[in-house]
Amino acid sequence: MYKFTLPMEFVKRFSTYVSKIDEFEIPKFSKSEYWKYQSKLIKVDITENQITLDGSSGCYIPQKKGQQLKITNNLVKLARKPDKLITYMKRKNKRKKSAINLLNYSDAFDTVMQNDPIADLDLAPYRINFKKLREKPRTISSMSEMQQRFFAKDKYDLNPQMIEAYYLYNIMNYFLDTKKINTVLEIGAGNGNFASLMYHSFKPHIIIVDLPETLCLSIPFITDLFPDAKILMPHESESYDQESYDFIFLTPDQIEKIKENSIDLIVNISSFQEMTREQIKIYFNLIQKCCKNKGYFLTKNRVEKIPGSPDIFQKETHEPVNRFSEYPWNSANDVMIYEICRLSRLVQLDDCYIRLEQIRK
Repeated sequence: MYKFTLPMEFVKRFSTYVSKIDEFEIPKFSKSEYWKYQSKLIKVDITENQITLDGSSGCYIPQKKGQQLKITNNLVKLARKPDKLITYMKRKNKRKKSAINLLNYSDAFDTVMQNDPIADLDLAPYRINFKKLREKPRTISSMSEMQQRFFAKDKYDLNPQMIEAYYLYNIMNYFLDTKKINTVLEIGAGNGNFASLMYHSFKPHIIIVDLPETLCLSIPFITDLFPDAKILMPHESESYDQESYDFIFLTPDQIEKIKENSIDLIVNISSFQEMTREQIKIYFNLIQKCCKNKGYFLTKNRVEKIPGSPDIFQKETHEPVNRFSEYPWNSANDVMIYEICRLSRLVQLDDCYIRLEQIRK
């Protein structure tokens, strides 16, 4: 669980949003089997000026200083459900028997940034040259440097998702002229780790498009980090104006509000992999429509994933597999990066691709 104590005025607005979630006309294809299950796990409790959140997928809020580790909380929850605990322990034991030794995110970050041979850093077109990247000003070159420069270090501890956000930040800092990134659209931001780092680093206007339930995670988290930021929630979308707000939160049925040729950078991190193919196609059309000519599209997703519910190991799913190579890419765009993510391959069994495109119209 995650607790936030926030101003009453904000809590009232957020409470109104939560009460209207069922009123948003989300298309049926907006939720894969995976998200039909995961969205039900997101819980919100509001008491006076305190908001309590809980969830699973997409809920990667860093632990606050001095709080109990989340893994301990998860084990307590599992202990209350013996059948799930047995399944969890079996899967953990199976991983231990594997001959594959995975690194933790901290060690993996240092391994890549130090150009260790284990990271398999090929020098070739569409490959990231981490030797040169490390020399770019503002690059976070090590975990020790990240811990010193972590923008929320007085309030939160670094977690794997925030480490990954800094990894992607390094890549953008090297390849893009970040001074020209004035508006960012993130599709499927979860609780907003990456978006919060972008806002702190470059101060762009940020639009987040996500399922109504998942926005319940990102809206309080980002407000807690940036209490002075101007925020527009989905139920207030009649006041939509990209230049008037620091953060705008929209649901999938509201994306028509995003103006054509108005976005400098569009991002999707580990989110397309969990969507239906229909929804992926709609978002790729949105990217080409709303990103400026010579704007950028950055994405990192699994090489392939079936977005089924968690019981996919016991029950056959009807969801088709999502393959990164089969996304509806636009051949007119210039490909700047296309490679297996060096960080992900060190921390998980399933490879991910990372791709950066410059939009051409």
